[in-house]
Amino acid sequence: MNTYRALPDNLKDFADATQKYLTKELGLAAIKVEQEVHRDVDFRPTLSAKSTDKHIICAEVVEQLFTPDIEQFVLACRNHSLPVKLYVALPKGQFLSYEQKVLKFARENGIAILEISPPNHGTLITTPPVSLSLGGLRAFDLHKFPAKYREPLKQAIETFKNGNPAKGCSEVYDEIEQLTRRIGKKCESITGGLVKAAAFDWDKAAWTSILEFLKNNVNKSVINCPQMNNQLFSRLIGITEYRNETGHKPSSLQTRIDRDKQLRTRFESAVDELRCWIEATRPLRV
Repeated sequence: MNTYRALPDNLKDFADATQKYLTKELGLAAIKVEQEVHRDVDFRPTLSAKSTDKHIICAEVVEQLFTPDIEQFVLACRNHSLPVKLYVALPKGQFLSYEQKVLKFARENGIAILEISPPNHGTLITTPPVSLSLGGLRAFDLHKFPAKYREPLKQAIETFKNGNPAKGCSEVYDEIEQLTRRIGKKCESITGGLVKAAAFDWDKAAWTSILEFLKNNVNKSVINCPQMNNQLFSRLIGITEYRNETGHKPSSLQTRIDRDKQLRTRFESAVDELRCWIEATRPLRV
């Protein structure tokens, strides 16, 4: 029998049923009741546990979506880059009464909603939760990119937010790499576009080699791309070391916190660099 101190009596059976859902559907063990998830977060969710992939799974049993306490909890997790996946559990039958703007908050913040029917039934009625540490990704205006980049970038953002930030970063790097290979081919096709001819295959040569070659040999005045300066090349060469990172599974909660925070910065920087390269090479029409 669980001991709830803050939860109203009329929700205790729903909390017990929620715990059964977490155990059966997510395989969680050692579920804690009304305990802090981090020393810097002043909120104790109804239920919480650590998953095998080093996320903190939280379930808050409520009668109302979304209380100010929950909103503050989401913000605190984001500010501290905590890999919390949040479920909000409602008594069965209440979900349909909520306005779309309330449900939009759940969708935009990656919060999952459960409908609970005691003694042991729970139904996920939204998409699964997304780590709140990844939900703080900066919003991007994809309409500022040419049409052919919008769908790949949208997919990369979804991949990142849906729990695979390493792959999301890799997808953006793929776009930058393919762009630079097309740039190299186009420069070679323009008379005088390169100071000397390339001695490698543009499709197969290492990305770093292509960037180093272009930095030293592209004729910016001939190809009419004055913004392709050394600073632009150097920044891109600096991120190629991240291109082939495989994103190994974190070995601890702190490792995941550190990794997710780092990958968020890398992702945002990669999207910015892609846009810089598109703008700098627009005259080439690649």
